[in-house]
Amino acid sequence: MADLIDQEIGDRDIVINNDPISNKSDNRSSDSRINKASSSSQQNENNSNNSLEQNIANQVANTAKDQIYKSWIDRYICCFNWLKKYFQINSNDFFKRIGLSVIPFNSKFYELVENSPDFYGPFWIYTSLIILVSSCGSLTRTIQGNRDTNFFQEFIPTASILIYFIGFGVPVFLALFTKIFGGKLNIAPVICVYGYSYTIFLPITIICSIPYEFLQWILLAYAIFSSTSLIIRSLTRSLSSIQHGKKIAVIVIICIFQTIIFFVLKLYFFKHLNKELLNDNNQQNSNSTLTNTTTTAQDTKNNLIYENLVPYNA
Repeated sequence: MADLIDQEIGDRDIVINNDPISNKSDNRSSDSRINKASSSSQQNENNSNNSLEQNIANQVANTAKDQIYKSWIDRYICCFNWLKKYFQINSNDFFKRIGLSVIPFNSKFYELVENSPDFYGPFWIYTSLIILVSSCGSLTRTIQGNRDTNFFQEFIPTASILIYFIGFGVPVFLALFTKIFGGKLNIAPVICVYGYSYTIFLPITIICSIPYEFLQWILLAYAIFSSTSLIIRSLTRSLSSIQHGKKIAVIVIICIFQTIIFFVLKLYFFKHLNKELLNDNNQQNSNSTLTNTTTTAQDTKNNLIYENLVPYNA
């Protein structure tokens, strides 16, 4: 009896295991598990690929930024190194160049600076000249009786633009001009020559603070003559490689800019003031000041009257 029961149970297990419907559902569930596993693995793989691509893109971008930054730094360092050598000069050479630059038609000066030009001297000569021209021009106006005290502040920007432009801009223009016509004119020696040629203006500017018009004309004319002769004498050797007509054109350009600075210095900074016009202007300024003072006093009086009347009317 027990054997029959065990056999019947075994037969039922076989029938259940051989049921096609249950087998199909098991296959479907296993397939769905496999699909989910594969999709999740594929998604993880895609995420890992995206993160890898993002990391590569970030690394490339950072590398490009570093290269650009380093290239700019290298440019600035190269520019600084290029300028640094032109500011390395000892005091003996500096004062020797100062002494030779005040002598007109001095060929020894260019022989001294041709192979070792510097920008230290020109920079400080220009800066000192700007301060002297502004202060001495203001002093001249004051001595002549002009009561305006804003000349120093007004003269500084004009003097800076004028002197720095001619001192640094004109040599660059001359170098480019000669290069176009087949000449060879190095920028550094030309800047050096221009800068030291203006040394003569430093003492003459101080003397021109004395408001004697004839003396100012004579002194400024000599300064321009000395500066121009030194520039032309120094650059003649470098201009020998271009045609005679082009050489004359370069000399004319130098003379034009020198003439401009001459007339600006005399007619603007060291202008001779007409005493009659100056007295009229001073009288007008005094009248306007008096009028403003009277108006201010009247306004103050009206305010006091108003302040006293308001409590009374209230």
